[in-house]
Amino acid sequence: MTSIGYLYNQKDTLLNGISDSRNMISSTEDKISRLQQASSLLSTSISEVESIKSSINGLQIDNTRWKGKKESKFNETYSEYEVSVKDYLSKSNDAKETIDTDIKRYEAELTTYSSNLNYLTNSLDSLESQISQAQKG
Repeated sequence: MTSIGYLYNQKDTLLNGISDSRNMISSTEDKISRLQQASSLLSTSISEVESIKSSINGLQIDNTRWKGKKESKFNETYSEYEVSVKDYLSKSNDAKETIDTDIKRYEAELTTYSSNLNYLTNSLDSLESQISQAQKG
């Protein structure tokens, strides 16, 4: 026969595990929410930069006004702009990909934590039944 004291110790352990699982679930949900917000903001920023880039690329340059040193300076500045925008977009897309990968990883962790909580809750129900039986007997 199992002692009631032992069962109560198991119950305390399960209750601590349930509390820890709930904390992990809450923490992970917060991380996912923050990452989703960051991903969304980054998507918006990338779209805005691409839109601005598109409008700048569509500008018509009056070649009669840009000759000699002015043309060279313009071409140099425009080349720097192209490199900077390309670099920004590349890094931003890489960062968004990393964030989206992290979201998927945390969603998988969340599933694990939820399954663990479910298991612990079921175990607690079973243990409560055992305690009830031990108290009767």
